[in-house]
Amino acid sequence: MSKLQCDVVRDLLPLYYDNVCSTATKREIEAHIATCSDCKMMLEKLKDQEYLSIEIIEKNKLEGNELKSIAGFWNQSKTRAFDKALLVAASVFSLLILVYLGLTQWNIVNVPTEVIRITDISQLRDGKIVYQVKMTDGFNVNQINYKVNSDGDVYMVPVRPLIKSKQYYHIGLANMYDFVDLDQIKANQGVGIRAVYYGSREKPILIWKKGTELPIASDTVEALFQFD
Repeated sequence: MSKLQCDVVRDLLPLYYDNVCSTATKREIEAHIATCSDCKMMLEKLKDQEYLSIEIIEKNKLEGNELKSIAGFWNQSKTRAFDKALLVAASVFSLLILVYLGLTQWNIVNVPTEVIRITDISQLRDGKIVYQVKMTDGFNVNQINYKVNSDGDVYMVPVRPLIKSKQYYHIGLANMYDFVDLDQIKANQGVGIRAVYYGSREKPILIWKKGTELPIASDTVEALFQFD
């Protein structure tokens, strides 16, 4: 029979279990629990509690790591979503800019012949053909495209963007005196000039054709083209 009582043994069991008691005390405790089922059960409970504690700690670690992984994945997802949204926004903005430029800057629409008025066709002293052009719809012309076919027909085609503008109408290509230099066109194209038209090929306005005698330009018109 052990000398130690159950109350004392139970107080010492944690020290025994942690192996921090003296050798003599350890022998006494082992002798006691060899004959006392209650104290032996208390020792088993200590072992179970430690196992559960370790298990809980590991479980908590695992759950913590899982939460960290989820948080990391969520942060990465948010970053990817933000980057994607930024890319989409930049693409949409670029597209809008291109659409705006296309509608307001790209000269892709021929001016209809119905709104073109050609008057005061004459010839300058240096041989150039001069004429007055006006767009009766009041909208500006951004560009004149020159086209010469193999027969020597010259087409001066006024073009605009899809969205028309009245800005600079009174001083721009839509309302002005202009000239055609037949000698320069012949030198550039390598063909003799047969006729000069203003407007698209579908329905052009004839300005001059070979054999036509034009009146001499007035002094006022002549003065418009004196650049010296």
